[in-house]
Amino acid sequence: MKKALSLALCLMMVLGMMSFASADGAVEIVVPHYKTGENVGAVFFLPQVERFNTLYEGKYHITIEELTQDMYADKIKQLGQQNKLPALIEGGETEWIKNVVMPNGLFSDLSDLVAANPDMAALMIDSNVKYNTYDGKLFSIALPVVRPMGMYYNGDMLDLGGKTVNELDWDAFTALLGDNKIAFMTGENAWTTMLVFSSLVAVEEGGAELLSSHTIDKIYDFNDPIIVSAVTKLQSLLQNYASSNTVGAVYADAANAFMSKNAAVIANGSWMVGDFAAGNNDKWSNGFDGATVHGAVLPGNVALANTDGFGWWIPATATAEERACAAAFIEFMMTPAELEAYMLAEGGVAPNMTVSAEYEASAAANPLLYEYVNAVNADTIIVPSFGDCIPSSIGDTEFGNLLPNLINGSMTPEQFCQELTLAAEETRLD
Repeated sequence: MKKALSLALCLMMVLGMMSFASADGAVEIVVPHYKTGENVGAVFFLPQVERFNTLYEGKYHITIEELTQDMYADKIKQLGQQNKLPALIEGGETEWIKNVVMPNGLFSDLSDLVAANPDMAALMIDSNVKYNTYDGKLFSIALPVVRPMGMYYNGDMLDLGGKTVNELDWDAFTALLGDNKIAFMTGENAWTTMLVFSSLVAVEEGGAELLSSHTIDKIYDFNDPIIVSAVTKLQSLLQNYASSNTVGAVYADAANAFMSKNAAVIANGSWMVGDFAAGNNDKWSNGFDGATVHGAVLPGNVALANTDGFGWWIPATATAEERACAAAFIEFMMTPAELEAYMLAEGGVAPNMTVSAEYEASAAANPLLYEYVNAVNADTIIVPSFGDCIPSSIGDTEFGNLLPNLINGSMTPEQFCQELTLAAEETRLD
């Protein structure tokens, strides 16, 4: 009985990653993804999947398998090593894609899909197409939206004295912060902390150049004086301004700290704007009011954006039916209507798309999103996040795992950087 049960469970796991015909005869594919559950990206992504399923009812159907963000890249890599890749994937571990997937031809060339859709092709960002082109083949298609990331602050708790964050460096900003806290986190991929750290790197002499030059060739040596200096400043911020729940906090905890007035500041992207709408006040506590939130760049006049990244791709193992379903979903996400809905929900700009009058009217009706997106000025330092410049496993796990040692002082900034370097070198052997 145990052997039979084991075989049945194995069969169920294998079938779970395959496409199959649903009850209405539609081709159905299972897509593992992290934009589920408490992940903020789920708010837009899951309804988008349902819109696709409704549009293609009886023909195609996408089913989402729930993963956490910190395990996502490693899970996709494991499935690849087992030759069980799902028929549609968003991104994945950069090093694995560059060193295994691309050179071994484990992906389906999407050039024909783009050639057959000139309207879609016209929206794509040239630098991203170049980044995704390997040996004349197009690896993936990313949404053509640029979303510089900054932060939010609670105007009830923090008075900037008539200044904008653009005018303040970190020292001036924390002086105004006083006893208020920043919503940091060490769990998952330490997302909010990583964004703050990125700004600290960017304002170091040579820091912006360091970040801008390593989206393709990643940083493996963290002993660079620029990084050590930024870690030193991060340690001070964590020890003096971190919200009380920082150690072990995952994104939901960091967001809760901000929306319960246990922190006056949170670094995050434009997609968080929806959390501050009156209709989401079930997430608020301790007198928090979303109407008092302001959107801004990070201190030092820094915003984070990176167009050098992987988007949606189809493995070479996908059947013709799976590929058709996957391609239809990519085309659906790239339609102007869906891109406008995406920007309204999560912010950003599609530089190659002329938006509709309806979009402009809707965007103007969301003053916080408008303030956040337009916080960037002519002097803003726009660079990729530090997480975009390092091996995926370091950004997803090691960076956050080591942060508690910075907070409690058991590790110096130099030791922190050395440990990251050792961990990064191990990834070269994977």
